[in-house]
Amino acid sequence: MKEPLANAADSFRTRLVSGVRRFFEAPTLAAPANRALLERPIAIIAIFLALSLLVMMTADYPLGVWMKSFPEQLRGAAKWISSFGTGLLVLSFSGALLIFAILAPAHKLRKSARTGADLVATAAAFVFLSVAGGGLVDSLAKNIIGRARPELLQTNGAFYFRPFAFHADFASFPSGHSATAGAMAMSLALVFPRLRPVFMPAGVLICLSRQWVGAHWASDTLMGWGVGVAFAFWLAHAFARRRLLFAYGSDGRLCPGERYKTVLMTLRALLRRRPAPAKKDAASLPATACPSQSNLASHTLEIQS
Repeated sequence: MKEPLANAADSFRTRLVSGVRRFFEAPTLAAPANRALLERPIAIIAIFLALSLLVMMTADYPLGVWMKSFPEQLRGAAKWISSFGTGLLVLSFSGALLIFAILAPAHKLRKSARTGADLVATAAAFVFLSVAGGGLVDSLAKNIIGRARPELLQTNGAFYFRPFAFHADFASFPSGHSATAGAMAMSLALVFPRLRPVFMPAGVLICLSRQWVGAHWASDTLMGWGVGVAFAFWLAHAFARRRLLFAYGSDGRLCPGERYKTVLMTLRALLRRRPAPAKKDAASLPATACPSQSNLASHTLEIQS
């Protein structure tokens, strides 16, 4: 009994240390020169900052007044939608999946099954780090900026700032829930490109709900979304440059790596208790252009506009 537990513990420790070391080691690939503009984190931040300032100067005040009259019978539904912006559901699920995949007895699995377990762990780690990291970056930024929330409209107005206040009443810009929603939507859309028509509108709905409950100005949610999306793309580029989960297509866009595409096949084979077919080594396959749904950031801007 002690020997199997010791082997499992050694396998867990080895895989965990290897994964952490792999992420923090120097990148093995350089980002392609033809990277899409809307997949560059700095460009995303610049675009959303410009849009947020425009909305702040033109629409925040009238929308803030309108939020005061939002129907009370709809506030319950808005609060329920807004609650998903904490990211607890996605963090819990991705964290649990990460732990389960790492704890899998790799020393007893076939090579294809170990590869699948490693890829599942990497995908779960990417989603978890995107949501947690995006939320932390936004939390620091909004407390430094110190913008007053809409509920202080009558006393402080729409453009009152108290930098470094580190108080909830002065932590409106950018919206933390919106940043988490943006990171959740974009990270899941990058991992599951075919489901982006589900994830992206759901994320935008969370952003809108923050205005409906009167917790944020429109510019707050817009900038928060940009921060979350930018962080998810930054992390995706960090993974791709280390040959983790993502790859660069011939057009310079991010897309799931070739090995990642074998995850479902591996899981299906495991469920059937037979080895996955492996006619070709997925690692030897060349990088190809991302499918037509690859330009996720432009899709984000279209939804926001």
